[in-house]
Amino acid sequence: MEDKKLHISENCVSEKLDEELIILDLDSGLYHCLNEIGSVIWEEIKNKNPSYNNLVKSISQKYVGENILEDSDRFLRELKEKKLIFTK
Repeated sequence: MEDKKLHISENCVSEKLDEELIILDLDSGLYHCLNEIGSVIWEEIKNKNPSYNNLVKSISQKYVGENILEDSDRFLRELKEKKLIFTK
């Protein structure tokens, strides 16, 4: 997943509401609510289709925290498992 580009699944729509981003998975009918950092990650994928490595690097430069790399990795893996994003 590291060198391939990240893409938003075509079966997802998203909308920003106040400080949160809401994602609706049209296949499952489930919606997901993202916090600030999750929203930034989603928007980066949506607008730039970065590679995994470039995205994690960008996030770690914008946000400081003990677990930012681990949290970003876990979040991206969850998005992929839920088929909200894919690599190509």
